[in-house]
Amino acid sequence: MTSAAGLLAVALYLASTGYLLIASRSQPLAAGRPRIPLLLWLAGLLAHLGALIPLVVTEAGLNLCLGNALSASMWLVAGLLWLTALRHPLAILGVVILPLTALATLTAVLCDGDTHYATSAGIDLHILFSALGWAFLALSTAQAAVMTAQHRALHNHHTAGIVRYLPPLFSMEIWLFRMIFIGWLFLGLSLLSGLVFVDDLFAQHLVHKTILSLLAWLIFSILLLGRWRFGWRGTRALAWTTGGFVALVLAYFGSKLVLEIILGRV
Repeated sequence: MTSAAGLLAVALYLASTGYLLIASRSQPLAAGRPRIPLLLWLAGLLAHLGALIPLVVTEAGLNLCLGNALSASMWLVAGLLWLTALRHPLAILGVVILPLTALATLTAVLCDGDTHYATSAGIDLHILFSALGWAFLALSTAQAAVMTAQHRALHNHHTAGIVRYLPPLFSMEIWLFRMIFIGWLFLGLSLLSGLVFVDDLFAQHLVHKTILSLLAWLIFSILLLGRWRFGWRGTRALAWTTGGFVALVLAYFGSKLVLEIILGRV
């Protein structure tokens, strides 16, 4: 992505990240606070969207090359976290998500412009469910990683720095499993809508995505069952969350990486 709007989005994301790091060292980050980095964050989302729409929505159909797919996915994750931070003290997660979103914004330069898909209303619904499932589960994985670092720091009595201003582990855990449940629900809806609207989910170019998506959904199902039945938490929850997310990443982006970057074809 070489447009001015895309580069502006990258600058705004990084500026918001820096401001969050500075602010977190001097005061707790309450819900909807601090306002300046949240405003920079919002401006970055708007600039990113303005640069992304012309690249993805074309007369020939949706351009879902690897760069555009990554950029759009991370925009959704960053936007979801921004909305969450307005109601809950989770803006600190932006120091993880925003740099990754800035990097994903730049990866759009990898697109060759030839990966177009003509869609229908049913396929658009399937893509929407898939994107929402990815966003919630990606954000859940980032929060689980932060929670693990927080747990280790507290266990070792290292309460200085950013860890000192994170929400209590109990609250973080409640929000984590709520997001995992919502992501799991959307992932299930994406599989169901794919079964209904996609001609053949097990066609040669889709079979890996279908199998890995089903595997991810099963992993998150086991995690939620373990949480409900056995009270799973901590490193065990992180391991299952990470495993499910890795399967999801391979399902959504693995083939694109192999075909577009390694093999140099669609």
